Amino acid sequence: MTETMTVRPAEPADARAIAATVGRAGQDEAVLSWVVPEESARQACAQAWVEFASDWVGGALEAGEILLADGEPTGIGGLSVWEFRAGDRTGSAAAADPARDEQQAAFLARAYGQYAPRMALVGELIAARHPDREPHWYLQQMVVLPELRGRGLGGAMLRHQLARADADGIGCYLEASSPRNRALYERYGFRAQGEPIQLPDGGPTLQPMWRDPRPAPTAAGN
Repeated sequence: MTETMTVRPAEPADARAIAATVGRAGQDEAVLSWVVPEESARQACAQAWVEFASDWVGGALEAGEILLADGEPTGIGGLSVWEFRAGDRTGSAAAADPARDEQQAAFLARAYGQYAPRMALVGELIAARHPDREPHWYLQQMVVLPELRGRGLGGAMLRHQLARADADGIGCYLEASSPRNRALYERYGFRAQGEPIQLPDGGPTLQPMWRDPRPAPTAAGN
């Protein structure tokens, strides 16, 4: 593990660095590779993300928070995007929001160009399985730069957010996009929730996973 590594919440001023890190770290990510099969097109997407980084990061910070794992001398070595979902304990379906849907479609077109429909399909398949009945933190994305993988950055970001969730008595949810990721999440208490989500045309499988909050440790002798 990198000795100088720290985990901190992102700020709006980090936007361009965040977008650049996502662009570099996400080039070999399973879902993005399916959405944008051509490597040159993925690189073009990464460049485009930097241009509207402030809008994207601002929206993510309004919905939750972005954690940054810093490792010298590389700056941002990894990041995780967490969205807080308040939940609906009544079980009723979320009301349609045409303005929000239009905004999302515009964002996808800007970010993914001709591949926007493929990313929209991923979103639809994920949304159909999302457990929205109770409050929880949703790990939308976690990436680490290739040269820093295996040094504990992902685990450090998980520990940071899970400690907060446990303190508040709130569960956490995610979709694991590879066996390696799933193994990491299982070490931190996540368990498979239902059958995997299969992307079409030979795409990867995404395993929904849930983690119940853990109670605070009881002091010895109590």
